[in-house]
Amino acid sequence: MKSEKSLRFGALFLCVFLAIFSEVLLSPFYPQFFSKVFGMEDLAYTGFYIFVCRLTVVICAPAWGFLARFWEVKYLLYAGQAGAAVMTALMATSTSANQFLAYTICLLLFKSSYLLVYPLIIQLAGKERQSAIAGTYQAVFHGAIVAGTIAGAWMVNLEAPLRLFYGVAAADLFQFCLCLFILKNVSTQQPEKSPAETTDAVGNQWEFILALGLVILTFQLANNLVRPFFTTYVTQSDKFNVDLVASSYLFMIPSVMAIAALPYIRKFCQSDRLSSIYLIGIGLLAVTLFLQGWTKSLGIVVLARIVYGFCLAVTQATLELRLFGSSSSDRLHFNYSLAMSFANLGHLAAPLLASWAVSTSNLAAPLWVAAAICLANLAFAKLTIFGGFPHPIRVEIQEQVPPARAKR
Repeated sequence: MKSEKSLRFGALFLCVFLAIFSEVLLSPFYPQFFSKVFGMEDLAYTGFYIFVCRLTVVICAPAWGFLARFWEVKYLLYAGQAGAAVMTALMATSTSANQFLAYTICLLLFKSSYLLVYPLIIQLAGKERQSAIAGTYQAVFHGAIVAGTIAGAWMVNLEAPLRLFYGVAAADLFQFCLCLFILKNVSTQQPEKSPAETTDAVGNQWEFILALGLVILTFQLANNLVRPFFTTYVTQSDKFNVDLVASSYLFMIPSVMAIAALPYIRKFCQSDRLSSIYLIGIGLLAVTLFLQGWTKSLGIVVLARIVYGFCLAVTQATLELRLFGSSSSDRLHFNYSLAMSFANLGHLAAPLLASWAVSTSNLAAPLWVAAAICLANLAFAKLTIFGGFPHPIRVEIQEQVPPARAKR
């Protein structure tokens, strides 16, 4: 039985890896891709494409979470995976950039259902294993980013890059078959709120969800703000004197450190420690972001990237654990999908704010703006989700003692 559970979790985490891998495959190389495949030289089109993709996920993600309250999650997942396989295959047949965009929108409509996998793993694992699952998720997530970035650099140099989308479609079809097999005898119906849960879990309060959403939005905004111009910053600055290859290594340090953070997250990210871990972590993120923009030493940049990557994984896992621990069982998928819409709003705004910061100041400005946003995030989180709202408390319903017996 234990080996069967391990196999099930391993298969679901493989689905997470493949989904993230295919998502980031082209993300650093869209300008080169559109230029080579469709002859689209206008860099503004890349920004428009990314904006539309993020907006699609913002709209579609809560819809899948809402549907999960009425239908079993595995059936929604099957539909999403099958639809994603079809649309990804159609993307390989695109003859223009606009047709490619139309297929992408349809793809993301289905692929937004993949956000149900993480809370499904949490649901199947149980509350007591949340920190272990969160740590593993961060390692898988960032491992997929590293692998996808490396593979994307190879993909964009192919003679016919579009053909590789048939391979991505095959991966979606493989996920569909894998989930069909491992979940066939598993109930993924969201359970009713158990008697051990409070009748009004804090995660069911719209005020808490809004506050948590704003924390997630500013967290993602700050940490995606530094991505668009980081390699340009370190290669064009006279302070560091690094080439493009070295800049890519610097860029990937945080993702590598996120994998290294797995044992810490599994051991220390317990519900009674989440507040202190998050507030210290977000404070260190602010310091290390400022140092990366201020220092003239490459060694300090490397050290700051190492600490930054470790704290990035820990703080992100802490936010997820606060959400899962505060949500009743019947709201788990909906709350997570709603939170991911806030995250995608942060992703959506980050390139725009980064471009503004660079155009009005210099290439180091996004790092400083991100540090300031982290400090604002720290203050707001302290006043709201780690201070203003009570921590989730599960209260067992005990048998009432009759008054007559109580007197005796």
